[in-house]
Amino acid sequence: MLRIVDELAGPGPLRICAHAPADGDPGTALRVLLIADVLARVVEQRGRAALIGWTGPAQQVAAAGIRPPDAEGDPESIAEGLGGPPGVQLSSGTYEGAGVAGLQVGAATLPPLDGLDLLAVRLLLLSRPYEEPVTVTAEQVDEAARAMARWRRAVADWATQPSKPIPADLKSTARSALDNRLDTAAVLRLLHDLATDDNVPPGAKFETMSHLDRVLGLELVREVGTV
Repeated sequence: MLRIVDELAGPGPLRICAHAPADGDPGTALRVLLIADVLARVVEQRGRAALIGWTGPAQQVAAAGIRPPDAEGDPESIAEGLGGPPGVQLSSGTYEGAGVAGLQVGAATLPPLDGLDLLAVRLLLLSRPYEEPVTVTAEQVDEAARAMARWRRAVADWATQPSKPIPADLKSTARSALDNRLDTAAVLRLLHDLATDDNVPPGAKFETMSHLDRVLGLELVREVGTV
């Protein structure tokens, strides 16, 4: 089990290498790069810089909210480009290198991505534990896009209300889920429950959604200022 705080703490930037499979499996390739992106976001929220290298193909990643790599190529050129050997390796198989942490990302079967909302694809992939295989249909992507549209409208409305602090229990639960298992699925469940919780002030809902979306990367604050 990966524990980000315990295993990845240290001086200097955390160097991450994502090995996207090059065997005609674009869904799994996208998922490996996505999980590397989320890992970097979590580490950076904890105050440590993160650098990412990619091996293998990368398709349509910008539309999925995945930031570009700091280095690409084979492992040797990535280590040179990142200024040192990676401390974390992500792949769809077992990484056999020594001396580093490794995450094995489950396979993802996706529909043809042309014309689909890739942030909705991102939402669906983050809705499952990263190590579990997942199959996504075009119909599920359309429904996820509609769900995100509802969330964005709600966030824009909450943003018009007086700001309130993020509830301490929600912040602690989310941080624990991300630090212990990179459990984005648990964070998304937390946000789903939060959205319908009448006991949490709108301003606190906005702050919570905004804070956690820095990791999720779903652009939930996109419509702030439009209502």
